[in-house]
Amino acid sequence: MGLGLPYIGELIRDTDCPAVEEYNDFAEALEDIWQQDGMLLTYVAVLDAERPDTLRGACELLRNLDNYQRIVEGAYGYGQQRLQETPGLDDEAIYELDGYMDFEQYGRDCMKNDGVTKTEFGLLRRSDPPFPEQRQGQRMM
Repeated sequence: MGLGLPYIGELIRDTDCPAVEEYNDFAEALEDIWQQDGMLLTYVAVLDAERPDTLRGACELLRNLDNYQRIVEGAYGYGQQRLQETPGLDDEAIYELDGYMDFEQYGRDCMKNDGVTKTEFGLLRRSDPPFPEQRQGQRMM
């Protein structure tokens, strides 16, 4: 079994009795991400953060993984990445800022503003809408 796969069953707490079709839909969606680098870890991080209570909900999250970003580069890299998303700033301009700007602090501030959540499987950002404030205990500081 792949890394993280044993956790999937534990992270889906289905309170219903799913139909065979729901299991088939889930298996098809899981097969779609199986070979994509890092997507399985992103999915288990999403399950850990969202805690769906049905297999259908877990399948919907699986089909909407493009709404999530697992952050692997730490605060410094995240700060640089967020700057790259700024219109008018290219890689050369960001390189020139190195030494003048605290990318790590900027990254931590961006993580806080972006609602980045800490999961058992790493840091996770939900694009739209960001994770709600009530997760303050899990939020990055």
